[in-house]
Amino acid sequence: MYAENYKRFLELIDKLREFEGALIVEGMRDEVALRNLGVRAEIIKLSRFPLVEIALIASSYKEVMILTDFDRKGEELARKLLGYLSGYPCRVDSETRKELKRIAKKDIKGIEDLYGLYLKILSVSDPHMEGIR
Repeated sequence: MYAENYKRFLELIDKLREFEGALIVEGMRDEVALRNLGVRAEIIKLSRFPLVEIALIASSYKEVMILTDFDRKGEELARKLLGYLSGYPCRVDSETRKELKRIAKKDIKGIEDLYGLYLKILSVSDPHMEGIR
């Protein structure tokens, strides 16, 4: 990741920490990484139910964030979920995932790698740099 993206990456991690809706991830390792980052939001794992049922469960939340991996399978899952959720009144955030992918795809394959990248950025960043926790 380019140094100029460190601050934005940390801002996105803060956004995940502050999110109050439901996060949709692919599996348990994704949930563990998010919990290690301090995320307290409800997490719905795709590995538990068919996509249609996941959309129904997620639709009961005011806000939903899709956080599937950045590979071809993750792209397809995100696209299908967005389609299923479009018929419900919940607000769907798929932009956070797109931005994480844009700035971090060269360093990570998916959501389960976010915590490791976060630790790496903290270890190489100047602690006096604005925005570093």
